Amino acid sequence: MNISVLERVLSQLYEGAKPIGEIAKRVGIGWKTCEKYLLGLKRIGIATEIRTARGRIFMLSRPTRARLLTVPRVRVGTTFELIDEEPPDPEEVEDLT
Repeated sequence: MNISVLERVLSQLYEGAKPIGEIAKRVGIGWKTCEKYLLGLKRIGIATEIRTARGRIFMLSRPTRARLLTVPRVRVGTTFELIDEEPPDPEEVEDLT
């Protein structure tokens, strides 16, 4: 797959849902080539295909749930220090509420 073509196909999907023919025309590639790119994106979960009576429409997939982000713990005082030890005793922690 050509990376520049893939980027142009993705930029069309970022604009909204479109049929294969419209994406192919805007990107400047053949319909069958565009279909191969879109099916590849569908296989890895980036694009979603919607079948209608008039044809197939492709759009970007939307995540169904939030992804977890791991953030390092920080002890706040006069300086900031990253810690990898056990959590502090609840009696040592000042309640700021």
